[in-house]
Amino acid sequence: MPDTAHFSFTTRFLPLRRRSLAQHLARGTPPATPLEQAGLLAASLCRTQPQSVGQLERLLHDACALFAAGEGSAVAAQLAGKGGAGQPDLDAWLQDLAAHGVLLAPDEVVDAFIVQSPAAYPGADFQAACLTTLAEHTIRYPATAAPDDEDEQADPEADQEDRQAAVPAIERNGLYTSEQARVLRAIAANPDELIDLEAYAGTGKSHLVLALMDARPGRYTYIAPSRGQVEAFRPRMPSEAATRLLTQIELANLMVQQAARSGRSKGFVPTYRLSTVPLWEIARRIGVQGIGQRVPEQVLMTALDGINRWCASSAAQVQAVHFDRSLPWAMLDAAPYVAAAEHVWRCMFDPAVQKGGCLSLNTGHLGKWLWLQGVAPPVELGMLLVDEAHELSPAWKDVLARHAPGVVSLGDPHQRLVGRASRWSSSKMLEMSQSVRQGSQVDGLVNQSLALDDLGGTSERFMGASDRATGVRRYTAWSQVPVHGARIYGSLWRLLQEAHQLMEQGARVHVHPASARVLHKEAQAPIEAWRSVGRGESSHRWERFVEACEERGLADIPVLFSSGFDSAALERLLATLVPEQGATVVLCLAQHAKNLQFDRVSMSACCFVTGYDTRQQHSPVRAAYLALTRGSQQLWLPDDAMEQLQLSAQRHAQSKETQRMERRRAAGHVKPR
Repeated sequence: MPDTAHFSFTTRFLPLRRRSLAQHLARGTPPATPLEQAGLLAASLCRTQPQSVGQLERLLHDACALFAAGEGSAVAAQLAGKGGAGQPDLDAWLQDLAAHGVLLAPDEVVDAFIVQSPAAYPGADFQAACLTTLAEHTIRYPATAAPDDEDEQADPEADQEDRQAAVPAIERNGLYTSEQARVLRAIAANPDELIDLEAYAGTGKSHLVLALMDARPGRYTYIAPSRGQVEAFRPRMPSEAATRLLTQIELANLMVQQAARSGRSKGFVPTYRLSTVPLWEIARRIGVQGIGQRVPEQVLMTALDGINRWCASSAAQVQAVHFDRSLPWAMLDAAPYVAAAEHVWRCMFDPAVQKGGCLSLNTGHLGKWLWLQGVAPPVELGMLLVDEAHELSPAWKDVLARHAPGVVSLGDPHQRLVGRASRWSSSKMLEMSQSVRQGSQVDGLVNQSLALDDLGGTSERFMGASDRATGVRRYTAWSQVPVHGARIYGSLWRLLQEAHQLMEQGARVHVHPASARVLHKEAQAPIEAWRSVGRGESSHRWERFVEACEERGLADIPVLFSSGFDSAALERLLATLVPEQGATVVLCLAQHAKNLQFDRVSMSACCFVTGYDTRQQHSPVRAAYLALTRGSQQLWLPDDAMEQLQLSAQRHAQSKETQRMERRRAAGHVKPR
């Protein structure tokens, strides 16, 4: 028996071959055997009305028995169709069935059961035979070079053979895709190596982590970006592995403390911290001077922006290029800003300055500092399993590369919304493309979105599971979409408008926390712009907002603000939101959909009509890919979704090129016409 639990499947399979259904639609003739006749009857009913698992099982048993006994002639006569239907009709049947969690069984499975039992529905045995994505695999974990509970006090002179004998090789059985099994074997057989695993959304990276840590609780340490991801893992871990779960912040702090013990921090331990000191006060405390017409507070903001961009790069020194977005014209004479950024950076790690928590330190800053100091992760952590590694900066990747027990980088470059994922120059490359979350019905959509990504082609294509039903539903009007599950948006204003409308209709609405924070911040601009119009002041800001909404197909949005939606209304709306557990519908921006999963996902048209704004840094194609891969049972999207996404990709590329040319022109590299 497998040592790991089976995934929970809700899909049910009908004993009906695809070719039998196609023949019925084309010629009007029912299948020849009672088993497939029962499957066709069930398909006819399931198309229009969802059936519970119990109802469907009873229907198949009873119908098969009636047809086999010759008592179902009247019903069998009803199975005779009109004929004349072609491929579009077959596709429509399959889509309707998938939307209700029902699939036709694989032809080879139906063939086998027709041979065994053409007149009786085999029930659970038949359903089990249709589950083919996951199969039982045996994974061998070689003997380790040290006990699983090794610590810093282990005797370095101990005989190597004795130490290996203390932790013998073991074998574990589990249900995995063939790709998951291959990756597990590669990780288990290559300790102390750097491994880059690039895996598409829903391919089961978390399942791999659980399998590894269950098999060798003391061999691996899991690193995740957020506390929520770590806590989600904790209940699923064996008790002895629960302490080997860290956030990236905790890893950074641990490494900084190690550096302090070795004397590299000069008595100061620069751990993660968020400053509450106002910018003007920080500038005064650390002695930032004005530059030209810019006051010290503005110079500080520019320096911090340059530092953040430097920390996200592979450069060893702050350079002029790190200011080309916040201050393009500074490229003509960047030296004062480079000097200001270097001064601020030194202050970030100055114990006297930071005694009162003057300047913030995030994981990007700490990663750069650790890289510059030559610090490596503590050896006692064992092999590191780093989740969402596509978000790591080059400095962090280099820091992890120093880790002697090895690192597995778990990531998906297409989920990095801005920029490109950093890779090791020399590592073992592994890939996973077989989804265990979604059915093969979404393959075309997801692969079309991947083809539009500026990362270029990959050696693997996304593959949905053949034994999972993910119904793809097209809508012509948003009113056709059910008010349940998750609704995902590309426009913050459409999200706001619909949250307002749904609440007025009595729906229990939850907005993803990240989207709610952006909403609270960004909504102040149009609210204040309309307030200025009401005071008889300049209407320029309001006119620009109206023009931008019209360009994006959101001409009705300004009416929300001009009809009285003000700051007080915004606060009331945010206060009325309910926790996700008690919500009937969850609203989320596409760029915030990472790590989410819902039975039903509905994508607004604005998910695909985007890419206008030169200020928008994230890729609209990757945001759409995130949203497309969230729904496990139903995915709703507009009829022209992929055509609009292609146009959005072109607009985004043009916006980036416009930005690039403006920066070059500001730096004097391109003469204005």
